[in-house]
Amino acid sequence: MASVIPNGFEWSEIRPGRWERDVDEAEQFYTSLAKAYEGTGRTFFAMTGFISVFAPAESRSSDHQTETRAEDALRKAWLRLRYDHPTIASRVEYDVHGKQCKKIYETFTEPSSQEDWLKDTFQIVSTSVSGLEWCNSDPPVPALPTLFLIKGPSAAEGAFRADVVLRAHHDIIDGMGTLMLFNNLFAHAAEIYKWGASYTAPCFGGEWTNLSPPLRVAAGIPKDLRPAQQSRLRDINHSNESLKEGVEIASIPFNRDRTKPGKHQRVAITLSIEQTRQLLDKCRETGLSITHVYHTAIAVTVRGTQERRANERKVRYLNYSLINERGHCRNPYRTWAHPATVYHSVSGRSLAIDLNVGSALETADMASTTAKDKAEFMDIAETVRNFYLGIRSDEEHIFLVPSYWKMSTIPYPADGVTPHVPSRNDNPSVSISSLGVIDKVISPTHGPFQLDNPWVTGEELGTGLGVFLGTWKDRLTLSTAYNDAWHDKKEAMAFLDRCNQTVFRALGIEW
Repeated sequence: MASVIPNGFEWSEIRPGRWERDVDEAEQFYTSLAKAYEGTGRTFFAMTGFISVFAPAESRSSDHQTETRAEDALRKAWLRLRYDHPTIASRVEYDVHGKQCKKIYETFTEPSSQEDWLKDTFQIVSTSVSGLEWCNSDPPVPALPTLFLIKGPSAAEGAFRADVVLRAHHDIIDGMGTLMLFNNLFAHAAEIYKWGASYTAPCFGGEWTNLSPPLRVAAGIPKDLRPAQQSRLRDINHSNESLKEGVEIASIPFNRDRTKPGKHQRVAITLSIEQTRQLLDKCRETGLSITHVYHTAIAVTVRGTQERRANERKVRYLNYSLINERGHCRNPYRTWAHPATVYHSVSGRSLAIDLNVGSALETADMASTTAKDKAEFMDIAETVRNFYLGIRSDEEHIFLVPSYWKMSTIPYPADGVTPHVPSRNDNPSVSISSLGVIDKVISPTHGPFQLDNPWVTGEELGTGLGVFLGTWKDRLTLSTAYNDAWHDKKEAMAFLDRCNQTVFRALGIEW
């Protein structure tokens, strides 16, 4: 299979200490999107990974000693990650002469360069705000992935307490990879904390052998589609276009006074353990997953934001699903050995749900729990379920993934110059990204390090909402990313609350 994978995806040393390879379609999508919005001074879909950490003081150790020891362990663990996963120290550059983007990795050329990299990419921030507030304050997106240790107002309450934040370009790492990286970080930090001064750092020089390939190589995706696959791709494109014809596409309201994006924001609602348990039980009874019911709730909630007019009308919710493709990758690329990767996809075929919007004369009862409402919810959920299961059982899906990415990619400017910022999307929708049971990706405890509240987002510069779903320590969290130029916190929280209410009432759970 590897022989029919396009050339250029293997890492090559083009001069001493500098390794390069081509980017694939998934990576190019994020590189091009970031370039298109470069004029905003922000980075579209830049990754923010967040996790809180606490380490209690040990006997005969002061809080300050424990704090210093923990910070030193994390700093050394970050360097260890560079050795294990050197792609975390890579970047994407545009080759003006070759008219293409390249992924670049540069080794340490002298002893001082190791310290220079740590100084640049491992930063301790003492602040008067919480880690979440810091993440919502327009933090930088450095050229290289950077780990920030946020020591906020609660830092003095325990021996060591901080929020760890990863900021990185999305063409280097994705959401699931970020969570995997956090697990590896704290596994190393616990080992280093234990060994103290006896710990020996890795010897750099051969770490380039651990550089990660793109999805095309990891999943063994051939260069060209077979004729039947080409035909299928045309059918999918035609189907997606036809779904937009002759019907009103449901979109969410936003502040139309602004034309350029502002700051990315994240808000969340976390359910109790009991609420989460009841929700899981009801989902099992109905043969649905939590992702199915919340994607259904999003569609219903978007319907609820539509303008009421003189007559009842039909609208269509259109969206897609995000898919973690690590299960399609060969070993070791499907494992925690390669977290700094873009190994996910979007569904090619659109999810389409037709919904009725009542007339202005009808009373919109958001708390309605009639049998008709529940039946409608279950019908929609069945459509959503079939959509997800159809992708999962589709053996051809992985081979079409590069084509799906390519179809959505904004052309990169040939001269490499910052282009005009694209016009805003005046018909935004709401997407969902399901992180699943995060405890299966990150162990809540690593040695003395107790972890809590892990989450990831992609920087939202658009007019829509990006909803995230994940369970941690038996509690489900529903969150959304939005841009404050077009939405505010109250509006975003209200949307999440409506989604929760819709799910619980449809499943017959007290809210």
